[in-house]
Amino acid sequence: MPCIPNECSNPLFSLDDPDNGVLKRFQEHKELAALVASAMQEIPGWDDRARHLWECGTYIEFDQDGKLVRSNLCRDRFCPMCQWRRSLRIYGQTQRILDSLEPQGFAYLHMTLTLPNCSADDLPAHCDWLYWRSSALFGDRLYPKSDPLHEKSHFKRAFKGIMRCLEITYNPVRDDYHPHLHCLVAVRPSYFKSRDYISQELLRVLWTGHSAGIFGDPHDGLWQVYISRVKEAERNNAVAEVAKYAVKPFHLELDLDGYCRVLPVLHSAMARRRLIQLYGVFAEAARALKININDDREQAAVSGQTRKFSFIDGLYRELF
Repeated sequence: MPCIPNECSNPLFSLDDPDNGVLKRFQEHKELAALVASAMQEIPGWDDRARHLWECGTYIEFDQDGKLVRSNLCRDRFCPMCQWRRSLRIYGQTQRILDSLEPQGFAYLHMTLTLPNCSADDLPAHCDWLYWRSSALFGDRLYPKSDPLHEKSHFKRAFKGIMRCLEITYNPVRDDYHPHLHCLVAVRPSYFKSRDYISQELLRVLWTGHSAGIFGDPHDGLWQVYISRVKEAERNNAVAEVAKYAVKPFHLELDLDGYCRVLPVLHSAMARRRLIQLYGVFAEAARALKININDDREQAAVSGQTRKFSFIDGLYRELF
């Protein structure tokens, strides 16, 4: 679900907007969290996690600017409520990073790297391989100097910063998983007319390389890559697209049985794995701004009077 740029700083009256108010968005995600919690109750050993989701977001408090200042969010990685809030935070944090880099005049690319679909048993190994291969590619370590492709691989020189996000989609018809990476890339404006330029076709050749013996024919459509320039007028949308991939795996639109089947698989694949990683100028800017993009805590300061809401009988009701 794409994040909305100023959703967490709307005027207070927007809380009560029946069409797209903040309370309505909380209500929608609370209902989805209840479905996921119901599935967790059916998974052996997940009772505590289910309870956390049931209790998540039952108390929320907003300041006079419409910002969430207190809550009892559970911060579980599989909680739709918490992952929605995380998406909003990542959007805002990424915008701050890009604003701080604006004096340096970077241009930006949106890049996607894919692998063929795999079974549930193979998903953790595919994610490991995806992270390893992309890191080796970006570090110009994927091909030895004796390989003709080494001369064409110059990502360290071309890419000044990378924001790498993992997405895993699930195909219920085939019962398989598709792990892939979405990246926001910073380049110099001269990149597009320089010898450092990497076309989509060249990127595809470098990404697939000599992997036929590992995952099948590299000409399979699931090996497709995508890279395009982010126009200045489209920057906000590009940031929103990248930010949402931190949470998209948990908006699977499955029924109860589907979540019972998929959640343990995703847990195994994502355990101890950072879904979003920053490199180069993105990481430098985050350090300078003291941004920890993997910190899930709400950090808004209280401003004036607040309004408090409790989730009672399936609805958010104001406390007086």
